[in-house]
Amino acid sequence: MIIVEKLNVEFNGYIVLKNIDIVFDKGLHVIMGRNGSGKTTLLKTIAGIIKPSSGRVIVFNKDIHRIPRSEAVKLVGYVWQNPYAGFIEATVFDEINFTAKLIHTSLNKEIVEKLVPEHLLYRNPYTLSGGEAKRVSIASILSIDQPVWLFDEPFDYLDNDGVSIVKKLIEYGLERGKIVIIASANPSYLHLFKPVSILVLFNGEIVLKTSSLNEDDLGKYGVPSREIVCG
Repeated sequence: MIIVEKLNVEFNGYIVLKNIDIVFDKGLHVIMGRNGSGKTTLLKTIAGIIKPSSGRVIVFNKDIHRIPRSEAVKLVGYVWQNPYAGFIEATVFDEINFTAKLIHTSLNKEIVEKLVPEHLLYRNPYTLSGGEAKRVSIASILSIDQPVWLFDEPFDYLDNDGVSIVKKLIEYGLERGKIVIIASANPSYLHLFKPVSILVLFNGEIVLKTSSLNEDDLGKYGVPSREIVCG
């Protein structure tokens, strides 16, 4: 379980998240909101990457900001929106193995095999197409099989085959009891899933909590409907 309590995040005097209180249990949760609404900041704060100005994030009874980073990485996997942002190794193989080696844990090879074909393993990750890079990025982060998976715009850069592969990975995680949180400004892929909860962020605040997509409500807060996105 993840408990977010009275969370506030401020950068240079600008309030990015304001008084966020929410609980995430196992299952799929979706955070919607227009660009700049605070979605990425919320995910990064849950992952322990960004430290809040006040409040706290409890992940399986541990304050994510008060434990060593190596321990936080074992609890929460955060997948970047831009797949190239996190690459630091010369080959895909080394990229996928980097985190496991760093924190002295083993890889879930099944996750890697679901995402990355063998012929890519010795390519330079910066030479990959956007879709290939996205899949490698996901594999490199989630291959240590954390109980919490956070995805920032998981379907960006992907073609239809890539969307299908990532969808199956998310379903694989859900079947194994993980907490999966997706942040997106694009509701066009929500029909692929049945989320436990959908949250809408607007100007750094949670303005809507629901279990089903209401496109009229989304429109009030600057999130385009699926028809507009797909059209």
